[in-house]
Amino acid sequence: MTFELPLPDRDDPVWTSARGFLVRRDEGVVRLTGHERFAVKVTGEQTDGALAFMDGLIEPDHGNVPHIHTKEDEAFYVVSGEFEFLNGSERISARTGDFIYVPKGTRHAFKNISPEPSRLLVFYTPAGPEKFFLEYGDAEGRRPEPWPDEKLNELVDILGAHNMVLLPAGDWD
Repeated sequence: MTFELPLPDRDDPVWTSARGFLVRRDEGVVRLTGHERFAVKVTGEQTDGALAFMDGLIEPDHGNVPHIHTKEDEAFYVVSGEFEFLNGSERISARTGDFIYVPKGTRHAFKNISPEPSRLLVFYTPAGPEKFFLEYGDAEGRRPEPWPDEKLNELVDILGAHNMVLLPAGDWD
């Protein structure tokens, strides 16, 4: 392929700097948050704060509570199963292969409405919320149990420090 435009010199690091990275299928730190199992695959420390990525397995009839991110956009890709998403006051049904984007400051939540555990990829930009999962998620090896309201109430200030604000379930139940 030949381009008719100015290109960097061959001694420019753009040709040789290998600054990207690979994360293998079995890599990542696994944390449980209730009936959600997330492998934190990419953190802000790895991307200079630009992006975080998690791979989740969500039990049937479970998901997260309505919340907003004050500084980060969040996106989801449904790998398997079917999920219901809350987007403001709108409910969205998403199946395998669907992508959902939620800009910062938007009330949102998700729930696995499939009869089996289903897989969901989660992206944050910029990175940041993944730190909550790493620091406060339960270690793998114990049986997933829903987080009771008492635990969520204890985490309100901690979540706020990670730019997340929990909202009442209201019309989400």
